[in-house]
Amino acid sequence: MKHKILITGFIAICLASCSSTEFEIKENEVPANVVSAFKAKYPNAQVTKWVAEKEDGRFYFEAKINDGGKEREVHITADGSSVTEED
Repeated sequence: MKHKILITGFIAICLASCSSTEFEIKENEVPANVVSAFKAKYPNAQVTKWVAEKEDGRFYFEAKINDGGKEREVHITADGSSVTEED
């Protein structure tokens, strides 16, 4: 648990200080609550890529997925409370 908090903190610091607003991360670096929220809404989807992103001052995780042959981008807030799709 402490390890996940440190990773999330590191990601947030990087996004706040880096000129780039997003970077690819591995699934094992995504907080468990974010992965759980994603899997609850998309239990059969295959994640092709995880991205940590800051947009309009908000930090979130993005999962690029293949769900039933459809490619989508799903945004999950850092606390896992909101899961939304982006076209």
